[in-house]
Amino acid sequence: MLTSVQRARASLVVLSLLVLLPSAAFAQAAITGVVRDAGGLVLPGVTVEATSPALIEKVRSVITDATGQYRIVDLRPGTYTVTMALPGFNTFRREGIELSGQFIATVNASLNVGSLEETITVTGESPVVDVQTTRAQTIIDRDVLAAIPSSRNVVGIQAIIPGMNTDGDSGGINGTMQGGASAIHGGRNADSRIYADGINMGWAGGNGGGGQMPQVAASQEVVMTLSGGNAEAETGGVVFNAIPRDGGNTFSGQGNFSGSNGSLQGSNYTDELKNAGLRAPFELIRVYDANAMYGGRILPDRLWFYGVYRQVGGKRTVPGMFANRNAGNPNSWVVDFDRSKQAYNNSLERQATVRLTWQATPRNKFNAHWAEQYNDANYGDAGGTATTTPEAQTRTYYIPSRQPHATWQSPISGRLLAEAGWGMYQARYRFAPRNDGTHNPAMIQRLEQAGEIPGLLSRMPRAPGQGGFTHSLIGNLASLRASLTFVTGAHNLKVGYQGGFGNPSQTYQNTTQVVQVRTLNGVPNQLTQTISVGPDTKYVRNLIPTNFYAQDQWTRGRLTLQGGIRYDSLISTYPDQRIGGPGWPYAPQEIFFPSRSTPGYEWKDLGPRIGVAYDVFGTGRTAIRFNVGRYIEAITASNNDLDMNPMVRTPVNSTRGWTDTNRNFVPDCDLMNREANGECARLDNQNLGRPIFSRSFDPEYVSGFGSRPYNWSVGFGVQHEVITGVSATVTFNRNWWGNWYVVDNRSTNLADYTPYSIQAPRDPRLPGGGGQTISGLYNLVPEKVGLVDELAQSYANFGDQIENWQGIDVSIVARTRLGLTVQGGTSTGRRLADACDVRAKLPELGTGPTGVTNASVTANVTALGGGAFSASVNNPYCRIAEPYRTDFRGLATYTVPKVDVQVAATWASIPGESLRADYIATNAVIAAGPQPLGRPLTGAATVSVNLIPPATMWGARRNNVDMRIAKVLRYGGTRAQVGVDIYNLMNADTVTNYNFGFVPGGSWLIPTQVTPARYARISVQYDF
Repeated sequence: MLTSVQRARASLVVLSLLVLLPSAAFAQAAITGVVRDAGGLVLPGVTVEATSPALIEKVRSVITDATGQYRIVDLRPGTYTVTMALPGFNTFRREGIELSGQFIATVNASLNVGSLEETITVTGESPVVDVQTTRAQTIIDRDVLAAIPSSRNVVGIQAIIPGMNTDGDSGGINGTMQGGASAIHGGRNADSRIYADGINMGWAGGNGGGGQMPQVAASQEVVMTLSGGNAEAETGGVVFNAIPRDGGNTFSGQGNFSGSNGSLQGSNYTDELKNAGLRAPFELIRVYDANAMYGGRILPDRLWFYGVYRQVGGKRTVPGMFANRNAGNPNSWVVDFDRSKQAYNNSLERQATVRLTWQATPRNKFNAHWAEQYNDANYGDAGGTATTTPEAQTRTYYIPSRQPHATWQSPISGRLLAEAGWGMYQARYRFAPRNDGTHNPAMIQRLEQAGEIPGLLSRMPRAPGQGGFTHSLIGNLASLRASLTFVTGAHNLKVGYQGGFGNPSQTYQNTTQVVQVRTLNGVPNQLTQTISVGPDTKYVRNLIPTNFYAQDQWTRGRLTLQGGIRYDSLISTYPDQRIGGPGWPYAPQEIFFPSRSTPGYEWKDLGPRIGVAYDVFGTGRTAIRFNVGRYIEAITASNNDLDMNPMVRTPVNSTRGWTDTNRNFVPDCDLMNREANGECARLDNQNLGRPIFSRSFDPEYVSGFGSRPYNWSVGFGVQHEVITGVSATVTFNRNWWGNWYVVDNRSTNLADYTPYSIQAPRDPRLPGGGGQTISGLYNLVPEKVGLVDELAQSYANFGDQIENWQGIDVSIVARTRLGLTVQGGTSTGRRLADACDVRAKLPELGTGPTGVTNASVTANVTALGGGAFSASVNNPYCRIAEPYRTDFRGLATYTVPKVDVQVAATWASIPGESLRADYIATNAVIAAGPQPLGRPLTGAATVSVNLIPPATMWGARRNNVDMRIAKVLRYGGTRAQVGVDIYNLMNADTVTNYNFGFVPGGSWLIPTQVTPARYARISVQYDF
């Protein structure tokens, strides 16, 4: 017999093994119910078996508990048969139970006294209402994926989900498989997750994208959890889980190809678009998608395989942009558009995946998955955007990216399930010099604030982030998860661990000291200079999340209660970091930070999750659901505003005003002199090149319990089976956020920011015809320019801040025996954000002199984040109260009987985005008042001011219908489809993005992106 010490040691060993085991697959479907006798008394000890071709082990078996309840968990998508047997009673059999996603199907039974040989088979429609779960999810299975007119990528699928923050991709006209999980209900994109068979395939806390190519086309189904995640959920965002296909005992495969070119596209280049300033339309040149997959047995009932290869590519013009005749000419600062040569983008993407499923023993199953990805975009002379000339855009490629993962499941007994798995996403991405002959390392990028195209970039690429060209490694080395589930029937207890290790890095290379020149009507007014000219500059950080959770589900009669608690810990570190020294002409003194010499994150949080589900009438057709939970916000490690890496906090770039008096486009000043001299104004960040942190962090904010940004989420809804196979759901959701941070520049105080106002120009296109006063603007006094000593801390130190979203979703799902499938609905909601109390004390909020966002007012608050909506010294709009806005989206498929013709459609009606009018105010405009500044602006001689309060003027609603018609041809055991997809069926010419640069009486709201004109895409699919 074990002593108490031995038992404790054994328990510790078991716990350690669970922690060290890698990640389990995300929760899958289940079958549950109650078994009674003919008199209505519960029957414990009944053997319940679920069988399906989807299970490599063929059958799962459990025993009913003392309450007569059973639950079979961890079931893959497929069609199941349930059999129930007890000595002395006849055998009950229920067929045709369709499972998908995390659906919990309720199958109750009544056993009569009789012999075991007597089997009663019950038929009926598969349950469509889940009366025991509180999460909201959308499921699109392989048949629907193959039927609808879609690009079969992440963006295209999410675009037909009501409320999702995705507009669509017009059938993959951009020739890409890439995409990340989008946000919903006012959430942040970074809080959403991309999963492959339940393993996190995002990078460094992000939502995917950035070279990420989920294998949607070869998925058994796609499951999107929209809200109500229990304690397993890392964040409160959307989870996009692509469940891959497994092989089987029968060899099978599929090949499909679709493509189109300009001859199959019409035109929507209307007079209205021409009059609005669109100089050239969006036109398809070519697009194609080739996909092959094959799988089967290696050993029957023991080892299966499935392999997939997919390649997509395309070429399309850039609306309103042309080639620059002066591209590559170091002696010209003028853009000379060649109107006979419209700019175009191109792309080539490949993905190869192999998956193995191994039933090693009756109680141990393993899955192994490996994906290799390749992406190259804007190669050759391709490139350009609506505000970037072709030669000023980098070539972007990810070569290679890979996603291996492995999972293990073991039903240790009928009541105990162990799961584990490991996953990794590693992408080597580059913003590379162009390979079209225009690259000249001595050239400098130009940003023109006004002119024909306000905000135009030309001459030279400059990649995002801290430098010019990049060579980076992003991803997670390990995404880990392990869990134990104890199921009795009435109870479903699960405990688990989630964690991993990520060390994303970015490597930058600049080729000149001045990396950008800003001009207004051709006259320079500002330059950006760097010390990062020399050997590569590398930024590395380590993120170590460690999370534990416990959750229980208890069903008593019609009532199901769910409760959980989650512990989240995040620690960040970094290796030795350095810049400067020999070989660095503008940073001769090395700046060095030994590993761990400065603090990182040490956040710890507890998040409660509660849910209630109630089967209203006990028929399994009507459910009421309620959930509430606290979730942490994701932190991405990519040189962002909260990056604790000391190199990110050390300024290597800075702007300064520049008056090029002799118009030679050469800064006639000593750039190494931080003070005003010659043509150059005082450096906007006096810490440039010095081992001085521009930003410090309050230890009480970046460490301890409960300091990390979070959100609360509440949902209440009703789902009802209206008629057989048709269910309707109505849900109210509310999200609110907290624990923001702000950055106080301690070198300045409120009195150092001089307030002023301007009068908007008169223009009939502006609300009220213009002429209104724009007040609440600030400018830093001259003597404080360049002094930077930032402290990131809680917003609560300065005032109150509010952000919330609330709304109602309505959805309908119909799957009938007549071959009709309909999924769709509507989402209505509004967001409110108010940071005025904080901004009144910290007018310096915005990007600040460091060039890095310095408050979650501007970075994390969705409504106030980005562009001219950021709270800053030049933007007084610190409160946004949106009206309620509604979208409509959905899909439908139908197979016409006898003739085997498949018809499908998707639709979307989405409100337009809030509009801006970014006006360049000069010293002369500011001096005119109504509240003059009383002196020239410090820094550059202009500021950009938005003349329209956010959420008061909107772009056009985007309405779109796509359609597909395919003929099914059958040849024995094989099947072929020949079809045509028609995108933008109504040939809408809706503007989906604008240039917001405002010139009085001149350019404004020039279309930069429009709905692609109607086009047809031919497709062929062969299943064998």
